[in-house]
Amino acid sequence: MRSGISNPVAIALNERGAKTAVKLGLHVEIGKPGPILEEHWRSDRALVLVMALPIAVRLLAKRNLSKTEDPLVISVDESGRFIIPLLGGHKGSNRLAGELAKRTGGTAVITTSSELAGVAAVDGLSGYAAEGDVAEVIESMLDGNSPVVLRDIDWPEPIQLESGLGPAKVVISDSTTALADVQRPAVQLIPPSLVIGVGCSSEATAEDVSTLISQVCADNHLDRRAVSMLATIDTRSTHPALTSQNLPIAAFASTELAQVAVPNPSGEVNSYVGTPSVCEAAALLASKSTELLVTKTRSLSATVAVARQRPTGSLKLVGLGPGTPMLRTPAAVEAIIDSEVVIGYSAYIDQCQELLSARQLVLRSPIGEEGDRADSAISLALQGRSVAVVCSGDPEVYAMASITFEKLEALLAGSTEIPLQNMPRISVVPGVTAGLGGGALLGAPLGHDHAYISLSDLLTPWWTIEKRLHAYGEADVVTLIYNPKSRERSWQLPKAIEILSHYRSSKTPVAIVRNIGRAGESKRIFTLSDFDPSEADMTSLVIVGSTATRQFGDFLFTPRGYEI
Repeated sequence: MRSGISNPVAIALNERGAKTAVKLGLHVEIGKPGPILEEHWRSDRALVLVMALPIAVRLLAKRNLSKTEDPLVISVDESGRFIIPLLGGHKGSNRLAGELAKRTGGTAVITTSSELAGVAAVDGLSGYAAEGDVAEVIESMLDGNSPVVLRDIDWPEPIQLESGLGPAKVVISDSTTALADVQRPAVQLIPPSLVIGVGCSSEATAEDVSTLISQVCADNHLDRRAVSMLATIDTRSTHPALTSQNLPIAAFASTELAQVAVPNPSGEVNSYVGTPSVCEAAALLASKSTELLVTKTRSLSATVAVARQRPTGSLKLVGLGPGTPMLRTPAAVEAIIDSEVVIGYSAYIDQCQELLSARQLVLRSPIGEEGDRADSAISLALQGRSVAVVCSGDPEVYAMASITFEKLEALLAGSTEIPLQNMPRISVVPGVTAGLGGGALLGAPLGHDHAYISLSDLLTPWWTIEKRLHAYGEADVVTLIYNPKSRERSWQLPKAIEILSHYRSSKTPVAIVRNIGRAGESKRIFTLSDFDPSEADMTSLVIVGSTATRQFGDFLFTPRGYEI
């Protein structure tokens, strides 16, 4: 399930509402709300209506609403004081409302009973579409009765949905007949289990392919909502007939497809594209399966085959930025909301608390347990779970990305049971670093070449750190010092300043920036000669200028060399 909030759009009636939308960090369109709403209704974007609640309600009342297909819709008053999820609360609106409220200091008005009770609503579980008696099943869960969980296919049940005694039932299946013989109340959870292999002629249209997929799904009692991706030959991967289906596309070279044994090879296809099969072979390759659910089905301009994929987990390494939600990217917000498991150092979990819900397993750990966090994340992702590992700043910069890749590399090297193709899907979601946030607070000290260094010698020997400090000093680059000081490490920062002083004048600007993006944010500018290391702590970043860095009032900047 994608929450649709990576690129939300705000709709405002006037300039007052538009200013509030801008303060919320949203793209905004101003004008008659009806036509704008119509334009974006099916765009897979969250919609933020910046207007009085009755106006928003009347706008929605004119639409054909469907709980399974409605976008996420939130109402915000023109002052930004109240943020109210209207549609899609379980699917992401509640969490997005919390995010927007944290940006403005407003109040997220959450009214869904499952959210208030801390119950994992069955229509908001990550990765699943829901069908059936949703309200009745949730009501039963609110009464304290865990549903009986049944599985028609080999797919892991949602991690926070414990099987109980009922009377409600939850069936995990990609069949359109899954609830036919199940005693009600019951809900079917439809996982992203199906891969559609597609071959098409150059003249094929989007309607041709869509109609054939719908026909094949209907004839074989497969729910089209279970289709997670299309698969095809690389020469067709950008064909409009496929790209217009709004699904991820896996593409394979003809040489790869030709290696796959299929039920219906074709000499004619082989003579045209260099492989005896496109749709069947592509479906098998993309699904990592050895058999097809549906063999090749033809229309005049396309062929389709269906395979059920092995559950594949995802591992997202997410940067939260330095602190404030306004410096947190929409991609990071979506990655967290869409994940089934969220793992992180306790302080970083607190930093994104408003994005979490009862449907998620949240694993907190103390500082210093980075290796254990990486191990847990990899283990859960290998079980088919969608996992987000959160960290402050950017996950690549003195954070969780490096150790996670190290652990994955070691796991692959030491195991014959986990081939590379069974690895979870891995993505790194960048964040604003403390260096960038601190540099911005100071003005433009990073305007020219600069270098990062951590003074923590827990993992890097001090002699290596010292050698790098000499190199940065000789190179005359602005130097950003992370982890400058702790209770156990008090002498490293004075030593680092002493080393850099060999290569700088005593008037070189040095700044300490504290609590970047958090309460108590501050900056103080010194020179090398009057720098006071006691002002720094573990919430601080120290920036030492180059010989070109200059002070301008309360700011620093490093010129690039333009003629002024």
